[in-house]
Amino acid sequence: MSVNFQHIAPILAACMTTSGVIFQIGKHAEKLDIIGLKVEAQEKKELSSNQTINEISGNVNLLRNDVENIKSDIKEIKKYISVK
Repeated sequence: MSVNFQHIAPILAACMTTSGVIFQIGKHAEKLDIIGLKVEAQEKKELSSNQTINEISGNVNLLRNDVENIKSDIKEIKKYISVK
């Protein structure tokens, strides 16, 4: 029973092509996995940025209220001084 190269060549070519396709699919799957992690990291960064912006906004509102209170206190003091 002799095996002719002409019979084996198409089988080998099909196996090599199939293995190449599987390898390329694996490479693309790895790239997609990396992209997925980057998207997740961006969402975390955006959440962190939003929290920081909210904290800054809260501090600005607090300072604004404090300044308004100081202004009203100064007006009261001026009124008290002008009455005397």
